[in-house]
Amino acid sequence: MRRLREAAILLTVPVAFLVPIVAGGSQSRPVPAAVTTPRDTGSERRSAASWRVDQCMAGLTYGAPLKWAAAYGMGLVREYAASDVCLLTVAKVGIGGAGLHVGAANAFGMFGSGTAVTVGMLRTFDRPLDALANRTYVGVSIHTWPVLAVGGEFGWYTRVGVDPAGSATARRLLVWSTGFGF
Repeated sequence: MRRLREAAILLTVPVAFLVPIVAGGSQSRPVPAAVTTPRDTGSERRSAASWRVDQCMAGLTYGAPLKWAAAYGMGLVREYAASDVCLLTVAKVGIGGAGLHVGAANAFGMFGSGTAVTVGMLRTFDRPLDALANRTYVGVSIHTWPVLAVGGEFGWYTRVGVDPAGSATARRLLVWSTGFGF
């Protein structure tokens, strides 16, 4: 947001000098328009470093066990000069299941790079990828976006609940996804 405001001011100043020239033709001399900027009272610095509720991330990914999935996350965001921090809650719904995650994310650089660590709960639907159907899992995931918000997730989850007698399936699940965003 702060970068957008700075860009708007940079674009407004040259336009303010050109408008009198275009409107009056070549015989009028350029007159600088009054440019008002807020007095530096420290309020801009305080607001940039304060927590606010905002969208942290969204995404479209493919992986196990959710297959194709869409995600949306909101949380408390704090902007710094070099990075943004978000304490987030993310809902992710896919063909093979759904999940709810909470954690912390750090976005840095101008190319959409970032990392996040989340804990979450997954519920598989009828046809998950590499997992048992209609089961609940809890675990932790690491998310990374090296450039342009394209990246992936790796997580380690454990199935909760009681297995049927004689079940030889593993209780652990490696969660992975790749795509755009969370």
